Amino acid sequence: RPDPLAIARQEQETADAGRPAGRARRLGAILADVRVQLALATLSVSQFVMISTTAISPLYLHDQGHAVGTIGVAVSLHLAGMYVASPLSGWLADRFGRLPVIAAGALLLIFAVGLAGLAPGTEAVPVILALFLNGVGWNLAFVAGSALLTDALAPAERASVQGFADLLMGLMGAIGSAAGGMILGLWGFAILNAVGAILVLGPLAVA
Repeated sequence: RPDPLAIARQEQETADAGRPAGRARRLGAILADVRVQLALATLSVSQFVMISTTAISPLYLHDQGHAVGTIGVAVSLHLAGMYVASPLSGWLADRFGRLPVIAAGALLLIFAVGLAGLAPGTEAVPVILALFLNGVGWNLAFVAGSALLTDALAPAERASVQGFADLLMGLMGAIGSAAGGMILGLWGFAILNAVGAILVLGPLAVA
């Protein structure tokens, strides 16, 4: 309290006072914006990699002989990593800029999937640490990517384009869940994480 959304609207009204009402660009023009392209790529790729490499982690840990308690700790710490870093991610994105934080999130995701893929499955601690860092890396990329998307849009464009971004992330999550299971079954956990690392290199290189 007060609601940040209400404050943002008041600030926008003050900034727009005396200006002609803004009009939304066509979708094609919005998608031609490099910032929008990078933001959508960051959001979708990080979502795909995070979901595909972690959704099947409980099954992988179970197959490696770990108890339900250990698996519960691993999942809990991963979920904590996904959200507990949000205030820090937002501060970093404001302090150092969107692109450096996207790059940092991508690097952390690559490190996390590399650790998960190379660590022996019978050793719980490295895998649990990798899942936690996977969540933190996703959070850095998600917060900075969302902020970059907002920066690139006029107020009249935000609701529809952010909704499109949410739809894209949902689809990537669904596809990632299915792909993660298939890759694990065909080639194993290490290859799954290697594929994730390769995919993250795209947004990292652009950022």
